[in-house]
Amino acid sequence: MNYKKFLDKPFRLMSLIGSIYLIAMLLLNVFTDFSYELSIMPFSRIVSYSAQGLALVLCLLSFCFYTHHSLYYIALETLTFSYLYTGRIYTALFLTAILFVLLLVENRLASRLKLGIYLALELIKFVLVIPYGARSFFEYLGITLFALATIGCINLLFRHAYDKKDATPVSLDDYKLSDRQKDCIKEIVVNNTTIKALAITHNVSESAIKKDLAHIYSVLGITGKADLKALFIGYEF
Repeated sequence: MNYKKFLDKPFRLMSLIGSIYLIAMLLLNVFTDFSYELSIMPFSRIVSYSAQGLALVLCLLSFCFYTHHSLYYIALETLTFSYLYTGRIYTALFLTAILFVLLLVENRLASRLKLGIYLALELIKFVLVIPYGARSFFEYLGITLFALATIGCINLLFRHAYDKKDATPVSLDDYKLSDRQKDCIKEIVVNNTTIKALAITHNVSESAIKKDLAHIYSVLGITGKADLKALFIGYEF
């Protein structure tokens, strides 16, 4: 089996892991009478089992037809709605964040129609939280907005760096950087080395390393470590 080719198909891998998780949850519920529902809503167990079954079918289909990513998106949304209905609010928040990351990475929210559908689904989720009280509602609202804003900003930072990279191939030899500054770039990108560790390695103060980084950011026209890492992804030091 060629594992590299398998790993090159991320949605197939995600679908496989999702299927294993859903099978484990269904078996756990059926054979051990394991119950995790915190729901105050009627038919919560039926809704939970049905949603897990449907999501499992969608994950299996997504594994077979891994180029049709919408199957995996629907599976995630199905689970998210069922978790909200059965009171698993934090699990639903986690899945909402995952879905938002995937949509941004694939640029699925570019059109007004798709963005409108996404926002409509999110509003329905907020409605499902209302029966659990004002505290749960505002907590879910706050964490959702915070998570989406944070993920969105991270996405913008990386897209900004990729745009710069695509526009002009980056080469450290094109910039007037000292050997220590070049080494700082390499250590941060490859090993995620901290400022303190860089200072110890080069036997200088942390303030000297901070000045080096400020100079690097200024020369490269970026704003921080996130831009730096994205700019040099795949770069051979």
